[in-house]
Amino acid sequence: MKAFDVRAYSISDFAEWYDDGKLDLSPDFQRRSVWSSSAKAFLADTIIKGKPFPKIILMQEFKNGKTIRVVVDGQQRLRAIFDFINDGIKISRAHNKEHAGKTFSQLPDEVRDDFLQYEVGCDVLNSAPLNDLLDIFARINRYTVKLNAQEMRNATYSGFFKSGAYELGYKYLDYWLGAKILSKPSVSRMSEAELASDILGCFLVQMQSSKAVESTYKKFEDEEGDLPLAVVRFEKAVETCAAIYSEDELIPTAWSSKHMYFTLVTTIGHIQESILGLPETHLDAGVLEQKEKIKSVLNGISADYHSYSPQPNRAAAPEHLKDFIRASTLATTDTQARIARAKHVLSVLEAHFDA
Repeated sequence: MKAFDVRAYSISDFAEWYDDGKLDLSPDFQRRSVWSSSAKAFLADTIIKGKPFPKIILMQEFKNGKTIRVVVDGQQRLRAIFDFINDGIKISRAHNKEHAGKTFSQLPDEVRDDFLQYEVGCDVLNSAPLNDLLDIFARINRYTVKLNAQEMRNATYSGFFKSGAYELGYKYLDYWLGAKILSKPSVSRMSEAELASDILGCFLVQMQSSKAVESTYKKFEDEEGDLPLAVVRFEKAVETCAAIYSEDELIPTAWSSKHMYFTLVTTIGHIQESILGLPETHLDAGVLEQKEKIKSVLNGISADYHSYSPQPNRAAAPEHLKDFIRASTLATTDTQARIARAKHVLSVLEAHFDA
């Protein structure tokens, strides 16, 4: 038998209950509020844009002549909402350029009204003893899958870098799926955000390992810095690569492997405008207009990779390929491996365009 009812209450309902002392946000088993200002601002923007967020679980009990709603799961979301409607949080430009810097009271009347009328989905339990509530709370958390590194970053950050990287991930997702750089199961675990973050971090800061992206999220959480310029560079590089290789053309090449695609985009981007940490090159963006010649050279590099990357063949790689093959098969997301792959691609391109 179902032990709960499914309902929806407006934010104004929750605010009224809170003001009247009819909402218990702090039962003994609940985690305390730990959300950052950026995370709270992100939730406020989610509501302003009319997008959903996870349901809240309430328990109703009758005390001292009034109905009290105990928050079993969702107190941090509700605290963030109350902080916002009490002008304790401002809308971040990282999330919403139209209303950036505004508190709730500074928003247009219609936006405030829509915010207060936004309906929050709820599962409502009948009054239950503490041991039953603890069991329910434990069951909620039991179904939480262990987060991977990108999902942890998603839960931790809400600022400028995350917003920029995620928008890029969404923008190029169809191409990345069509070219089989990413798979749908991996996207369900945020692989498009991870790839976009990894590439964007190199355009914004310097050529770096995949592990270093954590510090980039942190550095550009509250400060935008040169992020808009890095986004433009990212888009230009990715779109140039897509102009060289259609989705179907990329699939059979080595460049459809995620770490090799990373090298393709960052090397093309470096030719367009230098990435700190990569070797200097005399090639300029003009050579990239010769798309068929570029493709032919890249296909040759891909053929070398396919010939010598299998374990039995690596020892037989010609001397000039050994560093490239090693960097393409071992510790592929380390900084030095990424630099070595880019260095090889640049040298091969230079040789062909000097000829």
